[in-house]
Amino acid sequence: MFIKTKKYYMSVILVGLIFGGCNAKSYHNEMIGEVQKNVNKEFYNDIKEPYVKSLVSEVSKKQEYISILEDKSLADVLKELEIIDNNIYYLKNNDIAIPKSRVQIFSFDDLNSYLNAVLDKDLVLQKNGAIHLVEVVNKSETKKKAVDYTKFELNGEISVEELIKLITATTGYGVSIGNYIDNKQDFLNSIITINSTQLKDVLNTLSHTKNVYVDIDYDKEMISIMRYKDVVVELNIPLFNLKTSNETTTKETSGESKIENSSHIILYDELDKMLKNIISTDKISTYHIDKSTGLIFLKATKEVEQAVRMIAKSYEMNFAKEATIEFEKIEIILNKDRAYGISSITKVTSSSTDDITSTITKAIGIDGALSYSYPKSSGELLQVLATANNNIGRILNYSQNLIVLKNNIPTVQSISQNTDYIEKIETTVTENTVSTEATVGTIKDGTSINAMAKISRDKIFLNITPNVKKLLKISEASIGDSVIQLPQYNDQSYNVSREIRLGETAIVGSMIIHDDAKEYQGILPLEGFAIGGTDSKSYVRREIIYIVTLKNIKGF
Repeated sequence: MFIKTKKYYMSVILVGLIFGGCNAKSYHNEMIGEVQKNVNKEFYNDIKEPYVKSLVSEVSKKQEYISILEDKSLADVLKELEIIDNNIYYLKNNDIAIPKSRVQIFSFDDLNSYLNAVLDKDLVLQKNGAIHLVEVVNKSETKKKAVDYTKFELNGEISVEELIKLITATTGYGVSIGNYIDNKQDFLNSIITINSTQLKDVLNTLSHTKNVYVDIDYDKEMISIMRYKDVVVELNIPLFNLKTSNETTTKETSGESKIENSSHIILYDELDKMLKNIISTDKISTYHIDKSTGLIFLKATKEVEQAVRMIAKSYEMNFAKEATIEFEKIEIILNKDRAYGISSITKVTSSSTDDITSTITKAIGIDGALSYSYPKSSGELLQVLATANNNIGRILNYSQNLIVLKNNIPTVQSISQNTDYIEKIETTVTENTVSTEATVGTIKDGTSINAMAKISRDKIFLNITPNVKKLLKISEASIGDSVIQLPQYNDQSYNVSREIRLGETAIVGSMIIHDDAKEYQGILPLEGFAIGGTDSKSYVRREIIYIVTLKNIKGF
């Protein structure tokens, strides 16, 4: 049937060609259209497919090996290896480059042997379900795992000498004993109690019981037993040597400007005392504290090293504690009657003070009036008041910022401007040459706050020292042929310590400053604020109030 149909269609095509050739008119397009209508598509496909297949011979062949003549990574090679052995591989750590070579990789063992030879690395294979987990490790790490997890079942008392013989027989490693072990024979004859199932447990017991270091050199296949060892302990704490100004006096002076009464917090001194007590009478143990890097260099026994690391850990935990406080500063210009500011204290009329809390009430009115009230435990109401008009006082400035305090570490925040002045002039005469040298001093004019906190879980014990330094004027004085400048300034500060709980807001104090009234001309009605005094013909009283809120505590 197939042959007859085929001959029928071929006859149709030949008849069309004969008639088309005899006719002068071209019926090419009509012929093509008629043929397309008459040709069966299924019949055409039956003719086409066997014909195409007869031209191409397809042979499917499985990949036998992996070539590394080109640049490939370990992940690429593992993907090709999946096709060869029908396994699924997952690379656990970072990918590495496979060195190029004419070597052909047929299996996972071939790949491991090649990396072992050229990169000194091993492939550790771990099966998890259908997935093969692959980890790249150094040869020494492989040896370490093999030795540390060697079975070593022992339960009872044994001499150190017999124990060393068992370790050597089990591992094949040699054992050396250091020079600083007094009377080695007594050490070898001493008895040790062992309860272990693996070699690493035995070595740890030997180290801690006999106060020795037991180190394994996996490449050289040696075990070393030493009494002393050079070790480095790092102290991860913010700073070591700290200086902070701790001014507690109010003074008004003229002349040279110097910072006085500075207190030093030197942590190295305490650390040095602790290390001396730990080493005690040990004549061989030594230590050195590098102040620039915070590193402690030790030549010490196992027990001394553990004690020093415990101290370092305690320091780190101590200084990891931190508290975040919100610090508010309010500056108020005071009027004459002094019914204003933090000095306003009113007795609470309640018969009992048990209901009084340490919560501050803060309010800012529509007209800009600001008020704080703080109930004290003594039954007194401490108020900070200021209004936009001039009846009580006028708000001059308000600032708010966050300060992060590390445990027992002072923090200094300051806003100041530097004013230079000629402090002294030195004239030197050598033969016919006269040389003059001037020493320039600097006054920091502004405000600063020194704060330090002892931090616990839900509260801090805050020590805070606000300081205000104001340059009044610089006058000139003649000494011989030289003229020097003498600054006159007010330097005021106070120190307060108090406990503040988490979430609590507290007024920590205030400071009255006398400003020259000339500075406020055109700003204030001086008849309501200026007061006569010895500072100048008239002055204005400015009060700075400090308010602290404990926002957060970390490090526990």
